Amino acid sequence: MADGEGRHAWFDVPGEDTGALADVGVQKGGKATADNGVLEIDADESGALAFNASTATAPPGKLEVVMKNPSPIQHNISIEGEGEGDVVGNGGTSRFTTSLKPGKYTFLCTVPGHADGGMKGELTVK
Repeated sequence: MADGEGRHAWFDVPGEDTGALADVGVQKGGKATADNGVLEIDADESGALAFNASTATAPPGKLEVVMKNPSPIQHNISIEGEGEGDVVGNGGTSRFTTSLKPGKYTFLCTVPGHADGGMKGELTVK
């Protein structure tokens, strides 16, 4: 059915993407907590541009940040301005050690386009 300007009415009806890209950048909503000086935030196994947690907490001081990558896409983990692990493929582990003061930090994947696509979250150090 066309409107008076020749457009079809279905162009103006929002829909829901259920295709392969529907979950790109969708965080799983989980929370990661540091344990014995290690903070593990894994990549989403489906290949979506997401971690398995969108928030994390850790105490101040020395911290090893670890990301296992079970996905078919290459990823890494970084804390903005504080350190960065290697980019790894399926089955790899990205890790680095840093020392953090109390505050809020952004963790992200630094592969071009991944953080912009939603592969990032907030770390609270307290």
